[in-house]
Parts: sequence; structure tokens; C-alpha cells
Amino acid sequence: MNKKAESVLFSPRKPRYVALAEEITENIGKGSYAVGTLLPSEAELCTQHCVSRHTVREAVRLLQELGLVTRQQGLGTRIRSDKVASRYVLAMDAIPDLWQYVKNTQLKVGRHKVIQAGNALTPLPGADENDRWNVIEAVRHSKSGEPIAWKQVYIDSRYSKVTGDIGRRQIPIYALIEERYGIKTVSVKQEISAVAIPKEVAGSLRVKAGSSGLMILRHYIDSEEHVFEVTMSVYPANRFRYSIELRLEYGNGGSGRQ
Repeated sequence: MNKKAESVLFSPRKPRYVALAEEITENIGKGSYAVGTLLPSEAELCTQHCVSRHTVREAVRLLQELGLVTRQQGLGTRIRSDKVASRYVLAMDAIPDLWQYVKNTQLKVGRHKVIQAGNALTPLPGADENDRWNVIEAVRHSKSGEPIAWKQVYIDSRYSKVTGDIGRRQIPIYALIEERYGIKTVSVKQEISAVAIPKEVAGSLRVKAGSSGLMILRHYIDSEEHVFEVTMSVYPANRFRYSIELRLEYGNGGSGRQ
């Protein structure tokens, strides 16, 4: 992989796989890749665009989500359509909401230690088992003092100097890392699942062990597509509300509203 060439071809403001998917989409629209034919192989796309296999695979995954291609085991990736299918996507003000949430609450840090990635309670994408990560356990409280969430925060050891500021400054941790190290967060992947609150967490939240709760797992990703922070938060069910809007989008990027 020629990383230097890849960094020149794609803007750091946009993930490389997105830029590649856009380029392939444009070529499909022009007829360079005809409907019904196969895309070049992964190796050929890597060579043609000076990108890694990971970038190609993520680009193809995005093209699948857009309904432009299908992957056939043993055959390759076939062009399905030259038009992006309508689809429902999540639309929310996640980052502004996160800033407001942090501003109006207080994070009290408990334990802080350095671990190997293989010992984390949740997978750390892209990390080798022996990579060192800082892990912080903390509880977020409302202004009235009520515990809102128990948190476990994993930070790539390259950014460990921010740990001293956590809980002291009322800005999100990812923003502390951006400020000190000059990196840029381009996406935050989030998963929400129902959990029974474990005994070791219930005490901190002042709830009964085994009571209903929500777990939110967030992966913070920089412009190089590296996960540099992972947060795992557990909320009592009656102390968390999450609202989103589903908006219909079309191939030209416009809204489905008339």
C-alpha cells in the first residue's frame, strides 16, 4: 500500500473510502462500469486508486448500502444499478447534543489504569491485543448530584496526556484530544442496547442490581479511519431519553420532503 499516494489523492476532511465510493459511483453513472458487469477486483482497485484493501472493502460496503452493487461469493462485485436507491437514514444533532450534555453535568473520575487492548471489556477496533490503552472509570452526575451514567472510557495511549483534564474541564473527551493533539474526529459510531445493570455498577448509580438499563457504546474515528476513543456508558432506564428523526434521502442527497 502506498500511504503517501493515498493521502494525496483523498482529502483528510473526508474518509478515503467515502471518496472512493463517490468516484466509483460517478464512473457507474458515466457508464464506465456498466450495469450487469463486475467491478474490478479488490487488488485491481487498490492499484488503480492507490488505496488499501480496507479502504476498498469499506467503499464497496457503502456502494452495497446505496443499492448500486451486490457481492456474490466466488464471483465478485456486480453492478446492480446506476441509480442510488431511496433509503432511510438516521438524522440527528449528535455532536451538539453531546456538548450540551457534558456542559450541564459533571464527570467524577474513579479508577484510571493502563491496559492491553486484549483485556478491554469491549473490542477496540483496529487495535492489536498488546497495544496499550488508557482506561478510565467514571460516573456522570446531574447538577443536583443524581448519578446519570456509569462510564468506562478507553483512550489510545498515544493521547494519554489528556487523562489529567478529564473531569476537570466540561468539554467532551474527544474534543480534549482534538485540542491537544490536532487530530480531527470525522465520525462517531454508536450502538444502543438494553442491559441488566450489573452489581458492580448498580451501587454507583444507586439502583438495584439487575434492574433495566441502557448501554451506549461509542467509537470515535479520526480522519485516518483510526478508532482513538471508545466509551461504554450504562444508564438506568428511567434516566435516559434518546430521540432521532428518520428522513428519506434520495440519490442526489436531497430530502424526500416535498
